[in-house]
Amino acid sequence: MCESRVCESRLFGGKAKVHLNLILFQLLMITCAVASGQAPLAGPQSVTLPGSGSSAVTRLSEEVTSQLTLARFEEIALRNNPTLASAMARVSMARGRMVQAGFYPNPVVGYHGTEVGNLGTSGGQGGFVSQRFITGHKLTLDRAIAAKEIKESRFLYDAQQQRVLNDVHLRFYDALVSQRRVELTDELVQVADDLVRASQKLLQGGLTSENDLLQAEIEAEQTRLLLENSRNEYAEMWRRLVMVVGVPALPMDLLVGQLDGNIPQLKWEDCLAGVLDRNPELSAARMRVERARLVIRRARKENVPDVDLSVSIRHMAPTDSDVANVQAGIPLPLFNRNQGNITSACSELVATSNEVRRIELDLQDRLAVAFRRYANSRQQVDRYTDRILGWSKRSLDLVTEGYRTGQVDYITLVNSQRTFIRVHLAYVDSLRELRQAATIIAGQLLSGSLASR
Repeated sequence: MCESRVCESRLFGGKAKVHLNLILFQLLMITCAVASGQAPLAGPQSVTLPGSGSSAVTRLSEEVTSQLTLARFEEIALRNNPTLASAMARVSMARGRMVQAGFYPNPVVGYHGTEVGNLGTSGGQGGFVSQRFITGHKLTLDRAIAAKEIKESRFLYDAQQQRVLNDVHLRFYDALVSQRRVELTDELVQVADDLVRASQKLLQGGLTSENDLLQAEIEAEQTRLLLENSRNEYAEMWRRLVMVVGVPALPMDLLVGQLDGNIPQLKWEDCLAGVLDRNPELSAARMRVERARLVIRRARKENVPDVDLSVSIRHMAPTDSDVANVQAGIPLPLFNRNQGNITSACSELVATSNEVRRIELDLQDRLAVAFRRYANSRQQVDRYTDRILGWSKRSLDLVTEGYRTGQVDYITLVNSQRTFIRVHLAYVDSLRELRQAATIIAGQLLSGSLASR
């Protein structure tokens, strides 16, 4: 079943081209018959469609562009997207703050002179050393707070990396869809132009009307407009793709990939559980809650006084003796008991806890939208592969056979061609929507990697 779907969905491997070339073959036969005054020859009764990889042009394109796969663009983006370097720098900044939080205050060393000039002497000359001793495990709590900041910054880095990869996926498949639309509309333009030329010869032979020729010319102009629009869209999608990978000068080339391959079957319950358990933005918010709890503990420890100790040694010239002084002191928390910082830390805990709840609700809200897009596009893709694509192929087979035997007129033939092409264009658009929704859900609802944060 899976193999047949892949075969059906390959729009440019050979099926559509064989049908359209068959139509051109019959028109040329009719034209030659009109020119020679003979009846049209009967064409073949059946056509064997080649496999999706039989086109020499397709094989050559795949050989030339074998490097331009999704995995290749992921590799380029991880090396060149500047937002990842910025996010990693923030991780290094947090690590630096943790290192700094573990250091003791530096000791103070200085000169000490007293009673200079007493009895005509130099008085007491010496030096001192002072040190502040941190009590109450404050440094341990400072390091613990810094460790939470490191984990938070790491989660934020993971979130940014996921955004970059998601954007690469989204833009790669957008460009791949646009590339296939260009290929399809280009074939349609060629067929439309050939039909115009054939209609002109048929009009000269009196086998069609001028109105049929005008209809063919209108159809050709419309398909040329569609082709130009498709080319412009592909150029836009390519430029957006190379921007997100960080190499805007990458020359435009053919992409290699499958739109209909490896698309997972998703369930709401599994998606919801995965987002709430593994979303890195939510994990970073939860880490901020843990940090806020430690900040409260640290603020309350500020009341535990640190000890300042000073030792000095002096030589007293008037008595020719050496003396030593020892001084110790602690601040008394009579007025400033760090009340404001404790209140602020408690409020921060309330704010960060509610921020976690807000992010959880926001993720569920965004997931509801993304899952609706996924469910709709999954249903459309399944309907196209199971029914509509096969029906459009069968319809074109019947019309082609009828036109060859003279039972179907030109307008019916053109309408059948347009239906066949439009069905496949709609199928590709459904695949694009399915890819986008599945990528967003699998990527933890993260996108917009180039936006400022």
